[in-house]
Parts: sequence; C-alpha cells; structure tokens
Amino acid sequence: MIQRIQTIYLLAVALIQTVMLFSEQAFVIDGTSEESVSLAQNWQWAILTGLTALIPLLTVFLFKKRRLQIRFSIINSLILLTLQIVVIYTLLNISKENVTVNYSATDISPAISLILTILAIRLIIKDEMKIRAYNRIR
Repeated sequence: MIQRIQTIYLLAVALIQTVMLFSEQAFVIDGTSEESVSLAQNWQWAILTGLTALIPLLTVFLFKKRRLQIRFSIINSLILLTLQIVVIYTLLNISKENVTVNYSATDISPAISLILTILAIRLIIKDEMKIRAYNRIR
C-alpha cells in the first residue's frame, strides 16, 4: 500500500487540502483595517475542501479495488477543479473593490492537488493493466 507512488501522491493531496482548509486565502487591507478571507468562513466551501482531503485518504485504503480507486480519484479531480474555480472567483470578487489584497500560497493548492491526483490516476490505471496482463498469462 505505502510502497506505491500513487499512495504518496494521494497522501500529499490529503495533506495539501487539509492545510488549505485551515489557512487563509487572502488578507484584505482597506487602509484602516486588515481582514483575512478563508474558505472555512463559508460552511459549504469548507465541506467541499474537507471532502477533497478525505476522499484521497479513503482512496488509499482501497488499494485492492483499483477500479473503485480510479472512480474516487476522478470524483476528487472534479471537486478539486470546482474548488479552484471557486477560489479564483472569490479572490477576483474581492480584488474588484478599492482595497489592497495580499494573496496566499494556498490559493493554488487545488491546482497542485489536481495535478497530483491525475498522476495518481495514471499510475493506478498502469497497475490495473499490469494485473490484467498477469492474469492473462496464467
């Protein structure tokens, strides 16, 4: 389970998304006050971010069911894409006002997680193809 590289990728996705859940996306400065913006302030987006952290953890433990792993990873990829769009939309709406916005490094974490998930999917498919080829030889 842990010796497969796709497991490392999926654990990295879970870690990155957990960090994103508990960090701020931006700091808004309007001259007199400073306010932090986080996805956790809106409970719907916090649940979405939490799902993107929990699905890869669940997927790691399905190592004997590779087809199910692929399905869960594809679902997680779609959720990550949606989350990245939400982050971009939220940050663009904040920056339209007459304020200074300091962005955080966690703004691109769904994109990084999406790349890692796609790499994990490719490797899971490769494992499935090896197992099928091995079964044909028997």
